[in-house]
Amino acid sequence: MELSALQLALATTLVAVGSWVQSAIGFGLAVLAAPLLYLVHPALIPGPVLALALILSALNLWSNRTGMALGELTSAFIGRMPGMVLALWMLTFITQQALSLILGATVLAAVALSLTSVRMAPTPKRLFVAGFFSGFMGTSTSIGGPPMALVYQYAAAERMRANLAGYFLLASITSIAGLALIGRFGTAELVLTAALTPPALAGFIAARWMLRRFDPHTLRPAVLTLCALSGLLVLADGLLGG
Repeated sequence: MELSALQLALATTLVAVGSWVQSAIGFGLAVLAAPLLYLVHPALIPGPVLALALILSALNLWSNRTGMALGELTSAFIGRMPGMVLALWMLTFITQQALSLILGATVLAAVALSLTSVRMAPTPKRLFVAGFFSGFMGTSTSIGGPPMALVYQYAAAERMRANLAGYFLLASITSIAGLALIGRFGTAELVLTAALTPPALAGFIAARWMLRRFDPHTLRPAVLTLCALSGLLVLADGLLGG
C-alpha cells in the first residue's frame, strides 16, 4: 500500500504536530492525529501510529527518566492485558465503518475525560482500571492515552511525562505484537512507520525546545478543541458510511 503525495504530506504534518504535543504534555499523538490520519488512509490506524508512539515513548522516557516510578506501572500493565485481548478479538471481524465510529467516539470520550476536574491519586486499583481501558482503546484505535492521563493529570509534569512514556513504551510493544499475530501489522505498516518517523522526531525536537521556554499546559485548551473537532469529523464519516 502506497500513499499519494498529498496523503503523505498530510500524514507528515499530522504526525509532526501530534508528536510535538505528546512530547510536550505526555500524550496527544494518537488522540489528536489518529482520527485525521484515519481519514487520510485507514491503513495508518492502528499499527503505524502505535509504532510511532513506541519511538516517541522511548525518547520521552529517556528525557524525563528522573521522574520515572516503575512500580506504579505494574498494575496498569496487568490491567492492560485483558483490554488488549478484547480489542484484538474485535479487530478480527470489525468493519471499517464500525471502526471509524469507535474511533470517533473514543476521541470524544477522551476529550470528556480530559475536561474532568476530578482529582485522583494513581493508586494500584485505579491504574489497573485505567490500564484495562487503555489496552482496549489503544489496541483497537491507537488512542490509549486518555485513561492513563486522567489518573496522572494532577501529578508533577516530569513525573506525568515519565510514567506515561514508560507505560506507552511497554504498551505499544505488546499491542504491536498482538496486531502482528492477527495479521494487522506487517511489512506495509513498517514501511509507513519508516516514512513517518522523521516528522515524529522533528516534533519531539521542537517540543524539547518549547519546554525550555514556556508552560506546555497552555496548549491544553487548543489541543482539546482540535481533538473534539477531529473526533466529530471521523464520527460523521462513519455515520455517513465512509
